[in-house]
Order: sequence, then structure tokens, then C-alpha cells
Amino acid sequence: MSMDSGAWTTNASTWDCSVSDALAERGVSAPRTPRLRTNFVAMMMWQIGNYLVPLATFPYLTRVLGAAHFGALAYATAVATYGMLVTEWGFFLSGPKAVVECRGEPDALNELVWSTMAAKACLCAASLAALLVVARFDTHIAAAFPVMLAACLTVVANVFTLNWLLQGMERFAVFSTVSLAGRFLSLPLTFLFVRTRDDLAIAAAIQGMAAVMTGLFSVIAARRLGVLRRPRLSIRAVWQRLRESADMFVSSASVSLLGVTNSVILGSTASVYQVGLYNAADRLKTMANMVPAQVNTVFYPRVAALSLSDRRKAAQLTAIGAAATLMLTAAGVAALTWLAVPLTALVLGSGYEGSAPVLKLLCLATVFGNVAYFVGLQVLVPFGETRKRSISMLAAGVLNVVLALVLTPRYGAIGAAVSFLIAEIAIAAVYVFIVLSSPVLRRHFSQLMTHAR
Repeated sequence: MSMDSGAWTTNASTWDCSVSDALAERGVSAPRTPRLRTNFVAMMMWQIGNYLVPLATFPYLTRVLGAAHFGALAYATAVATYGMLVTEWGFFLSGPKAVVECRGEPDALNELVWSTMAAKACLCAASLAALLVVARFDTHIAAAFPVMLAACLTVVANVFTLNWLLQGMERFAVFSTVSLAGRFLSLPLTFLFVRTRDDLAIAAAIQGMAAVMTGLFSVIAARRLGVLRRPRLSIRAVWQRLRESADMFVSSASVSLLGVTNSVILGSTASVYQVGLYNAADRLKTMANMVPAQVNTVFYPRVAALSLSDRRKAAQLTAIGAAATLMLTAAGVAALTWLAVPLTALVLGSGYEGSAPVLKLLCLATVFGNVAYFVGLQVLVPFGETRKRSISMLAAGVLNVVLALVLTPRYGAIGAAVSFLIAEIAIAAVYVFIVLSSPVLRRHFSQLMTHAR
């Protein structure tokens, strides 16, 4: 649902001048910074391609594996996602910010890349060790351990995946190409090797290998852009990366409490069948939110940069993004809610009838989630309210967990969806309260409304 950032200190024109000169010294030509429209088109192509594979493999897997085995796959993947969360440590948000701050300094940028990868490697080792310890004592995790181990390839791949670098450089076309290359490699492998319900581990391993290929492609892209050179890092630099991203990690952890944790709780307190119903509905909901998510992703770096150099333009661009996000969200939610029953039957197959009411609740939660995303990312973060945002998200995540623990044993996937909806409403309300209680934010928000009109 959410992302974090700090103040970005370099705008697009500065990047063109300083980095072009620096790269020219090494015989590397730096391309011009793409326009916002070009970035949006590139990210939409990425998002569409990102869902072409699931559109082909998702219905196939739900039918071949069945609801219970598909739920087992989702449960194992959700547990492995905690390793991904720790390894990521919020670098996908703090990383682009740091890139903007030093992208006119090739040596500093190179050190940033290597120190971030080193920090990720340490976190990856710690998270995998923790998973082994937990599997030793948790029977549910131990039962799904082979699938989880295969899914952990995504955790390892995250160490050397440099998409955060490409985003910070506003190279969204390169980012899109790199990400889609790995995605599409998994498409034929799924149909060839996942043939029965016993192929759970193979399905997870294929997803992991796609992530590995994406990581390798991103490294190659960084080398071709001339920003990745001979390794240069220090313990101090690694520690600095970890310290700078601590607040971002809290936000990321809070997001997991609002999403992934529900699947884990369902698997532990209800059944993997209920996990299958919930995860299938969540996949469909995410598809409906495809376009609004990319509006925010593309506007994020440009608004953050303008917030320091030209507050008026930043406010205008934010207002445009807000209006587009809310209109697109409402349209997607309305369509998916109306088509929930026939869509689940068509896409998922038999045995997933219980996913339709879950889908409706998750779609409603998306409206509040996108409102919170906009207010938090485009208003709170640029004004230095990252800590309040992180604490609010953490509190909402805890609320979701408490409600899920109470509701899922009795209501299953429906209970998990209700918990998620209440938590999203709560976080949106808290964000609005923070804005209204701050004179500075009220003035800025009024400016946004003026530009929106």
C-alpha cells in the first residue's frame, strides 16, 4: 500500500548536466531524462506485462493445484516474504532518494550501490537463518518447508536486484525492460513443469528463478549505464545505509502487517483452503489497482524533487496525480465489485466460490488504501513527517493483526478481509487527522485543492 521517501535534492535538469559530463569522461553517453509521460507509459507497460504472466499462470495454477494446494503455495510464499521484507529493509524507497542526492557524483553513486548490496547480503543471511530456526519449532512452517526454501530464491535475488537504482535515475524504460525479462522467462517454465498438485515446490522455485534473472538483468543494465564500477564500500557506509533506511523499514514492516500477515494467520488459525480463497481474491484486487499504483510510482520522484525547487509546481503535479489516482481507483473498484461473482468463477475455476465476497471487501479497502498512499507519500513525507507516517502505519498493522487473530478462526478469509478493511480505514483517517492538525500541512493541502480545481 505505501512507500516512503525523504527530500530529493536534485531535479531532472541537474541530472542531465552533471551526470552527462561525468559519464562522458569515461566514454559513456548518458541519455536524457525521460518526460513524465514517457515514464508513465514505461511503467504501465511494466505493470501490464507484470500481470500478463499471472493472467496466464494464475488461472492455470488455481486449477492444477486446487484451492487447498494453491493456498499452501500462498502460505509458504507469505512466510518467505518476511525474509524478503527484512532483506529489502526499505531500500526500495531510501535507495532512489539516495541516488538522486548523489547521481551527479559517480564515485559516491558507485559506493552507494555496493554498500546497499552489502547491507542487503547481511540482512539476507540473518533472515534465512531466522527462517531455519522458526521452521525447527513451528509445525505449519516445517510442513511447507521445501516450498518455502524454493520461494526463498526471491530473497537471495533481492540482494543484487538494482531496480531501486534505475528508479532513482528515472530510467523507468530500462526498469520496465529488466523486470519484464525475468517475468516472462517464468511463463513457459510454469506450463512445462507444474503439472500436478505435487509440484508446489517447483512452482515456487520457478518464481524464485524469475526474480534471480531480473536481478542479473538489472546489474547488466547498471553496468551499461556506467554507474556500476569496481566494488567500493566500507563498514561505515553499510551501517549508514541500514541506519538511513530504518524508518522506511518500519513502514515496510507495517505494510506486511496489513497484507502478508493475514495469509500467515489464516494458514495458522484456519486452513490453507481459506488462504487460497483470500490470496486468489487479493490477486484479482491487485489487478484492478494496476493503473492507480503506477500513477503514484511515476509521480513520486518528480514531485519529491519539485518539492524542494518549486513548491507550486509540486503542488500542481500532486493534485493532478491525486485526482487521477482516485478516479481510476473508483472505476476499477466499481467494475470489479460488480463482476466479482462471474469473474471469480471464470478466472479461478471451481472451488473458489468463497473468493467473491472476499474480493468485494478487499476492493472497498483499496479506496481507503489509495487515499492513505497519496496523503502519506505526496504530503506527509515531503514535509518531514516520515516518522509519524511510519508510526501510524505500524499501529494500523498491529490493529489488523489483532482483528485477524480474533476474526479468522471463526470467519476465515472473510474475517481476514474485514480486518484489512478496518485497518485501511483507520490509517486513512489518521493521515487526514495529521494533515488537519498541522498548520503547515493545511496550507499545503489547501494549495493542492486549489490546483486540483
